[in-house]
Amino acid sequence: MVAAFGLGAGWAALDRAIPYSAERIQAGGPLSEKQGYTHKLIVPHVARLEASRAYIEETAERIDSTGDNLNTEGAIAKYMASEAGNTAADASIQALGGYVKEYMVEKIKRDVRITTIYEGTSEIMEMTICRDRWQLHLKTRGQHYHNEARRLEELHMSHSQAGANIAALGLHALAELLERARLRRLTRNQHVMFRLGELIAYAECAGSLANRAIRVAEGKLNPKTDARFNPEALTTISRIFAREAALKVAQDGMRWIVGADEINDAELAEFEKKLKLSAIHRTQAGLIADMDFVADVVYGRVGGK
Repeated sequence: MVAAFGLGAGWAALDRAIPYSAERIQAGGPLSEKQGYTHKLIVPHVARLEASRAYIEETAERIDSTGDNLNTEGAIAKYMASEAGNTAADASIQALGGYVKEYMVEKIKRDVRITTIYEGTSEIMEMTICRDRWQLHLKTRGQHYHNEARRLEELHMSHSQAGANIAALGLHALAELLERARLRRLTRNQHVMFRLGELIAYAECAGSLANRAIRVAEGKLNPKTDARFNPEALTTISRIFAREAALKVAQDGMRWIVGADEINDAELAEFEKKLKLSAIHRTQAGLIADMDFVADVVYGRVGGK
Protein backbone atom coordinates (compact mmCIF):
# COMPACT_ATOMS: atom_id res chain seq x y z
CA MET A 1 0.00 0.00 0.00
CA VAL A 2 2.70 2.51 0.97
CA ALA A 3 4.74 1.49 -2.07
CA ALA A 4 1.76 2.35 -4.27
CA PHE A 5 1.45 5.72 -2.51
CA GLY A 6 5.10 6.51 -3.31
CA LEU A 7 4.74 5.41 -6.93
CA GLY A 8 1.58 7.43 -7.49
CA ALA A 9 2.93 10.55 -5.84
CA GLY A 10 6.16 10.41 -7.80
CA TRP A 11 4.31 10.21 -11.10
CA ALA A 12 1.86 12.92 -9.99
CA ALA A 13 4.84 15.25 -9.52
CA LEU A 14 6.43 14.36 -12.86
CA ASP A 15 3.10 14.74 -14.62
CA ARG A 16 3.14 18.38 -13.56
CA ALA A 17 6.78 19.06 -14.40
CA ILE A 18 6.60 17.50 -17.87
CA PRO A 19 3.93 19.78 -19.44
CA TYR A 20 5.41 22.82 -17.70
CA SER A 21 8.80 22.20 -19.28
CA ALA A 22 7.23 21.78 -22.72
CA GLU A 23 5.84 25.31 -22.47
CA ARG A 24 8.60 27.08 -20.53
CA ILE A 25 10.97 28.84 -22.95
CA GLN A 26 14.54 29.31 -21.79
CA ALA A 27 17.60 30.32 -23.85
CA GLY A 28 15.68 30.23 -27.10
CA GLY A 29 13.77 26.99 -26.69
CA PRO A 30 11.56 24.94 -24.39
CA LEU A 31 13.18 23.26 -21.40
CA SER A 32 11.85 19.93 -22.64
CA GLU A 33 14.34 20.03 -25.52
CA LYS A 34 17.40 20.49 -23.29
CA GLN A 35 19.34 17.41 -22.16
CA GLY A 36 20.58 19.23 -19.08
CA TYR A 37 16.97 19.40 -17.95
CA THR A 38 15.39 16.16 -19.16
CA HIS A 39 18.33 13.84 -18.46
CA LYS A 40 18.69 14.99 -14.87
CA LEU A 41 15.21 15.99 -13.73
CA ILE A 42 12.87 13.75 -15.73
CA VAL A 43 14.25 10.61 -17.39
CA PRO A 44 16.14 9.04 -14.42
CA HIS A 45 13.04 9.39 -12.26
CA VAL A 46 10.85 7.83 -14.94
CA ALA A 47 13.18 4.81 -14.90
CA ARG A 48 13.23 4.49 -11.10
CA LEU A 49 9.47 4.82 -10.81
CA GLU A 50 8.87 2.21 -13.51
CA ALA A 51 11.33 -0.14 -11.80
CA SER A 52 9.34 0.35 -8.61
CA ARG A 53 6.08 -0.31 -10.45
CA ALA A 54 7.46 -3.52 -11.89
CA TYR A 55 8.44 -4.79 -8.45
CA ILE A 56 5.18 -3.74 -6.80
CA GLU A 57 3.06 -5.51 -9.41
CA GLU A 58 5.26 -8.61 -9.52
CA THR A 59 5.03 -8.91 -5.74
CA ALA A 60 1.26 -8.31 -5.71
CA GLU A 61 0.75 -10.98 -8.38
CA ARG A 62 2.80 -13.46 -6.37
CA ILE A 63 0.80 -12.73 -3.22
CA ASP A 64 -2.47 -13.16 -5.10
CA SER A 65 -1.41 -16.40 -6.75
CA THR A 66 0.41 -18.09 -3.86
CA GLY A 67 -0.97 -16.54 -0.69
CA ASP A 68 2.58 -16.15 0.59
CA ASN A 69 3.40 -13.25 2.90
CA LEU A 70 6.51 -12.06 1.01
CA ASN A 71 7.64 -9.67 3.74
CA THR A 72 11.04 -9.09 2.17
CA GLU A 73 9.57 -8.36 -1.25
CA GLY A 74 7.13 -5.98 0.42
CA ALA A 75 10.04 -4.20 2.08
CA ILE A 76 11.86 -3.86 -1.25
CA ALA A 77 8.74 -2.53 -2.97
CA LYS A 78 8.09 -0.05 -0.19
CA TYR A 79 11.71 1.07 -0.01
CA MET A 80 12.22 1.59 -3.72
CA ALA A 81 8.87 3.20 -4.50
CA SER A 82 8.86 5.58 -1.54
CA GLU A 83 12.44 6.67 -2.20
CA ALA A 84 11.80 6.99 -5.95
CA GLY A 85 8.61 8.95 -5.36
CA ASN A 86 10.32 11.27 -2.91
CA THR A 87 13.26 12.01 -5.21
CA ALA A 88 10.93 12.46 -8.21
CA ALA A 89 8.91 15.03 -6.26
CA ASP A 90 12.11 16.79 -5.23
CA ALA A 91 13.32 16.86 -8.84
CA SER A 92 9.94 18.21 -9.95
CA ILE A 93 10.27 21.14 -7.54
CA GLN A 94 13.64 21.86 -9.16
CA ALA A 95 12.15 21.35 -12.61
CA LEU A 96 9.39 23.87 -11.94
CA GLY A 97 11.92 26.50 -10.95
CA GLY A 98 10.19 27.31 -7.69
CA TYR A 99 6.65 27.61 -9.12
CA VAL A 100 5.54 24.77 -6.90
CA LYS A 101 2.45 26.01 -5.09
CA GLU A 102 0.31 26.64 -8.14
CA TYR A 103 1.28 23.25 -9.59
CA MET A 104 0.64 21.36 -6.32
CA VAL A 105 4.13 19.86 -6.30
CA GLU A 106 4.80 21.44 -2.93
CA LYS A 107 1.91 19.44 -1.47
CA ILE A 108 2.92 16.27 -3.30
CA LYS A 109 6.43 16.55 -1.87
CA ARG A 110 5.09 16.85 1.66
CA ASP A 111 2.74 13.91 1.13
CA VAL A 112 5.29 11.57 -0.42
CA ARG A 113 8.05 12.38 2.06
CA ILE A 114 6.19 10.61 4.84
CA THR A 115 6.10 7.37 2.83
CA THR A 116 9.82 6.96 3.52
CA ILE A 117 9.03 7.06 7.24
CA TYR A 118 5.72 5.47 8.21
CA GLU A 119 5.06 1.72 8.13
CA GLY A 120 8.82 1.35 8.65
CA THR A 121 11.47 3.90 7.79
CA SER A 122 13.74 3.41 4.79
CA GLU A 123 16.48 2.43 7.23
CA ILE A 124 14.31 -0.29 8.76
CA MET A 125 13.52 -1.50 5.24
CA GLU A 126 17.24 -1.69 4.42
CA MET A 127 17.88 -3.73 7.55
CA THR A 128 14.95 -6.05 6.83
CA ILE A 129 16.01 -6.58 3.22
CA CYS A 130 19.64 -7.32 4.05
CA ARG A 131 18.86 -9.55 7.02
CA ASP A 132 16.44 -11.74 5.09
CA ARG A 133 18.42 -11.96 1.85
CA TRP A 134 21.58 -12.62 3.88
CA GLN A 135 19.94 -15.74 5.24
CA LEU A 136 19.01 -16.78 1.70
CA HIS A 137 22.60 -16.23 0.58
CA LEU A 138 23.83 -18.49 3.39
CA LYS A 139 21.22 -21.20 2.77
CA THR A 140 22.13 -21.41 -0.93
CA ARG A 141 25.88 -21.26 -0.25
CA GLY A 142 26.18 -18.01 -2.14
CA GLN A 143 24.29 -19.15 -5.24
CA HIS A 144 20.92 -17.40 -4.91
CA TYR A 145 21.78 -14.26 -6.87
CA HIS A 146 24.05 -16.10 -9.28
CA ASN A 147 21.06 -18.34 -10.09
CA GLU A 148 18.79 -15.33 -10.57
CA ALA A 149 21.41 -13.79 -12.86
CA ARG A 150 21.60 -16.97 -14.95
CA ARG A 151 17.81 -16.92 -15.37
CA LEU A 152 18.00 -13.37 -16.72
CA GLU A 153 20.87 -14.34 -19.02
CA GLU A 154 18.64 -17.05 -20.49
CA LEU A 155 15.85 -14.50 -21.02
CA HIS A 156 18.34 -12.24 -22.77
CA MET A 157 18.98 -14.93 -25.37
CA SER A 158 15.44 -14.52 -26.70
CA HIS A 159 14.77 -10.91 -25.65
CA SER A 160 18.02 -9.05 -26.25
CA GLN A 161 16.67 -5.48 -25.91
CA ALA A 162 15.23 -5.53 -22.38
CA GLY A 163 18.50 -5.13 -20.48
CA ALA A 164 18.20 -8.52 -18.78
CA ASN A 165 21.90 -9.18 -19.40
CA ILE A 166 22.82 -5.90 -17.69
CA ALA A 167 20.57 -6.67 -14.73
CA ALA A 168 22.27 -10.08 -14.57
CA LEU A 169 25.67 -8.43 -14.22
CA GLY A 170 24.35 -6.50 -11.23
CA LEU A 171 23.06 -9.69 -9.62
CA HIS A 172 26.34 -11.52 -10.17
CA ALA A 173 28.17 -8.58 -8.58
CA LEU A 174 25.74 -8.61 -5.67
CA ALA A 175 26.43 -12.29 -5.03
CA GLU A 176 30.17 -11.60 -4.93
CA LEU A 177 29.70 -8.69 -2.52
CA LEU A 178 27.64 -10.81 -0.15
CA GLU A 179 30.17 -13.62 -0.27
CA ARG A 180 33.07 -11.27 0.49
CA ALA A 181 31.06 -9.84 3.37
CA ARG A 182 30.51 -13.38 4.67
CA LEU A 183 34.13 -14.44 4.40
CA ARG A 184 35.42 -11.30 6.09
CA ARG A 185 32.52 -10.97 8.55
CA LEU A 186 31.79 -7.46 7.36
CA THR A 187 28.13 -7.49 8.39
CA ARG A 188 29.29 -6.81 11.92
CA ASN A 189 29.26 -3.22 10.60
CA GLN A 190 25.65 -2.06 10.75
CA HIS A 191 26.20 0.49 8.00
CA VAL A 192 27.50 -2.19 5.64
CA MET A 193 24.32 -4.18 6.26
CA PHE A 194 22.15 -1.17 5.50
CA ARG A 195 24.03 -0.38 2.29
CA LEU A 196 23.79 -3.98 1.18
CA GLY A 197 20.04 -3.74 1.73
CA GLU A 198 19.92 -0.78 -0.64
CA LEU A 199 21.98 -2.57 -3.30
CA ILE A 200 19.83 -5.70 -3.03
CA ALA A 201 16.72 -3.58 -3.66
CA TYR A 202 18.22 -1.96 -6.76
CA ALA A 203 19.47 -5.25 -8.20
CA GLU A 204 16.16 -7.07 -7.69
CA CYS A 205 14.16 -4.18 -9.15
CA ALA A 206 16.36 -4.17 -12.26
CA GLY A 207 15.54 -7.83 -12.79
CA SER A 208 11.86 -7.19 -12.19
CA LEU A 209 11.73 -4.34 -14.71
CA ALA A 210 13.46 -6.50 -17.33
CA ASN A 211 10.85 -9.20 -16.66
CA ARG A 212 8.07 -6.63 -17.05
CA ALA A 213 9.50 -5.28 -20.31
CA ILE A 214 9.63 -8.79 -21.72
CA ARG A 215 6.08 -9.57 -20.59
CA VAL A 216 4.83 -6.37 -22.21
CA ALA A 217 6.54 -7.35 -25.46
CA GLU A 218 4.84 -10.76 -25.27
CA GLY A 219 1.44 -9.31 -24.37
CA LYS A 220 1.37 -11.22 -21.07
CA LEU A 221 0.70 -8.45 -18.55
CA ASN A 222 -2.57 -8.25 -16.68
CA PRO A 223 -4.95 -6.07 -18.76
CA LYS A 224 -5.62 -3.90 -15.69
CA THR A 225 -2.00 -2.86 -15.32
CA ASP A 226 -0.64 0.54 -16.29
CA ALA A 227 -0.05 0.94 -20.03
CA ARG A 228 1.75 4.28 -20.08
CA PHE A 229 4.60 2.95 -22.23
CA ASN A 230 4.63 0.64 -25.23
CA PRO A 231 7.07 -2.30 -25.51
CA GLU A 232 9.86 -0.36 -27.24
CA ALA A 233 9.74 2.46 -24.69
CA LEU A 234 9.62 0.12 -21.71
CA THR A 235 12.56 -1.98 -22.92
CA THR A 236 14.56 1.24 -23.31
CA ILE A 237 13.58 2.36 -19.79
CA SER A 238 14.58 -1.08 -18.53
CA ARG A 239 18.06 -0.75 -20.07
CA ILE A 240 18.50 2.67 -18.48
CA PHE A 241 17.62 1.42 -15.01
CA ALA A 242 19.61 -1.82 -15.39
CA ARG A 243 22.72 0.22 -16.17
CA GLU A 244 22.18 2.40 -13.11
CA ALA A 245 21.51 -0.56 -10.83
CA ALA A 246 24.47 -2.66 -12.01
CA LEU A 247 26.88 0.26 -11.69
CA LYS A 248 25.51 1.19 -8.28
CA VAL A 249 25.85 -2.38 -6.99
CA ALA A 250 29.41 -2.79 -8.23
CA GLN A 251 30.84 0.64 -7.44
CA ASP A 252 29.01 1.40 -4.20
CA GLY A 253 29.48 -2.18 -3.09
CA MET A 254 33.20 -1.97 -3.74
CA ARG A 255 33.32 1.26 -1.76
CA TRP A 256 31.82 -0.28 1.37
CA ILE A 257 33.72 -3.56 1.11
CA VAL A 258 37.01 -1.70 0.85
CA GLY A 259 35.90 0.75 3.51
CA ALA A 260 35.18 -2.01 6.00
CA ASP A 261 37.98 -4.45 5.17
CA GLU A 262 41.75 -4.60 4.87
CA ILE A 263 42.41 -5.40 1.24
CA ASN A 264 45.73 -5.16 -0.61
CA ASP A 265 46.22 -4.10 -4.23
CA ALA A 266 46.36 -7.65 -5.59
CA GLU A 267 43.18 -8.66 -3.75
CA LEU A 268 41.47 -5.49 -4.91
CA ALA A 269 42.29 -6.16 -8.56
CA GLU A 270 41.00 -9.73 -8.22
CA PHE A 271 37.81 -8.55 -6.55
CA GLU A 272 37.18 -6.02 -9.34
CA LYS A 273 37.36 -8.92 -11.80
CA LYS A 274 34.85 -10.91 -9.76
CA LEU A 275 32.48 -7.95 -9.79
CA LYS A 276 32.94 -7.70 -13.59
CA LEU A 277 33.34 -3.97 -13.16
CA SER A 278 34.82 -3.47 -16.64
CA ALA A 279 31.90 -5.31 -18.23
CA ILE A 280 29.45 -3.15 -16.29
CA HIS A 281 31.25 -0.03 -17.48
CA ARG A 282 30.98 -1.25 -21.08
CA THR A 283 27.21 -1.65 -20.75
CA GLN A 284 26.93 2.12 -20.29
CA ALA A 285 27.50 2.46 -24.05
CA GLY A 286 24.33 3.81 -25.64
CA LEU A 287 22.99 5.30 -22.41
CA ILE A 288 22.63 8.87 -23.71
CA ALA A 289 20.88 7.68 -26.87
CA ASP A 290 18.44 5.66 -24.76
CA MET A 291 17.80 8.66 -22.53
CA ASP A 292 17.22 10.81 -25.63
CA PHE A 293 14.62 8.32 -26.84
CA VAL A 294 12.79 8.13 -23.51
CA ALA A 295 12.72 11.93 -23.33
CA ASP A 296 11.20 11.97 -26.83
CA VAL A 297 8.59 9.44 -25.72
CA VAL A 298 7.71 11.32 -22.56
CA TYR A 299 7.23 14.56 -24.47
CA GLY A 300 5.33 12.94 -27.33
CA ARG A 301 7.98 13.62 -29.96
CA VAL A 302 7.97 9.94 -30.97
CA GLY A 303 5.55 7.09 -30.41
CA GLY A 304 6.02 5.09 -27.26
CA LYS A 305 2.98 5.65 -25.10
